[in-house]
Amino acid sequence: MTREREQAVQKNSELSQELLAVREQRDRVTTAHKNCERMLVHVLGQRNEAWHEEDTLRAPQLELEQQLANAEEYNENLHEEILQLHNLLHPHHLPGAAELDSEDEMDEDPEIGAAASGGEDEEGSGMDNDHSE
Repeated sequence: MTREREQAVQKNSELSQELLAVREQRDRVTTAHKNCERMLVHVLGQRNEAWHEEDTLRAPQLELEQQLANAEEYNENLHEEILQLHNLLHPHHLPGAAELDSEDEMDEDPEIGAAASGGEDEEGSGMDNDHSE
């Protein structure tokens, strides 16, 4: 009986040591889990801060894009008005109007008639050309 008792005590001691090892392992895993949760909460907080900062920076960008679109539209309108005013000041530059006015101008202005007949020198009329030689 003493032998059985010694075996039981030894078995109890071994089980107690195993139980203690399992509890230590559980505590380490629990601590690691808590550390992971804290790290996850921290990383999520950083992500949310970054998103907030991005949203804060994008708001003026969207406003600036809208202002740019408005400015481009305004520029196009001004360009159209400039063309209309130019055509009012210089009607002979209108498509088709040059053909109608050229015959009348040749009759009235002798310089235009001479230029049309080739009476100028080789350098041309002295007006700027859009292309280079």
